[in-house]
Amino acid sequence: MRLFKIIFSGLLVIFLLSRCATMMGERTVRMSASQIQQKLNHKLEKPFTVMRAFHVQLSNAQVQLDPATGRVHTTMDASIASDLLANTATGKATLSGLLKFDTARNAVVLDQPAIDTIQLDGANNQWNGMLQQVAKDMGGKWLNQLVLYEVKPEELTYGGTRYQPTNLRVTADEVQVTLKPQ
Repeated sequence: MRLFKIIFSGLLVIFLLSRCATMMGERTVRMSASQIQQKLNHKLEKPFTVMRAFHVQLSNAQVQLDPATGRVHTTMDASIASDLLANTATGKATLSGLLKFDTARNAVVLDQPAIDTIQLDGANNQWNGMLQQVAKDMGGKWLNQLVLYEVKPEELTYGGTRYQPTNLRVTADEVQVTLKPQ
């Protein structure tokens, strides 16, 4: 009888310890709009080349989060240099994209990105119109699946419990990733 109590007590302790993981509940990782803005500035600090002729530099991102659509809207300074242009052209670009969680990379990524507008200072309507079309056609390809935030390995383990990202929520001020215990 005493052996039965010891075995039963041991099994009960093991069962309770295994249930602790789910009792700890969900956790949430938060990224503010300013953190996303900093990451976007860092990711886009290196110029990229379009059609082997135009060197585009985007900087000074101003990020707004849209909870209704789950998208991020960004206004940036744009600078375009080319041997085809007498001077470097500057202006503004707006881009947007859906924020999604990529489970393979444990990261918040920019999905379905689009350069919505690009307007160069001093350029005529025909030049801006042509540039608009090229930017819309090519913009999504450059920015698709751009990583804006990576969930750190230490955020996926807490108190000996392993967590898995399950849900992404966009508010006006931040992006929240829900982590559930495995």
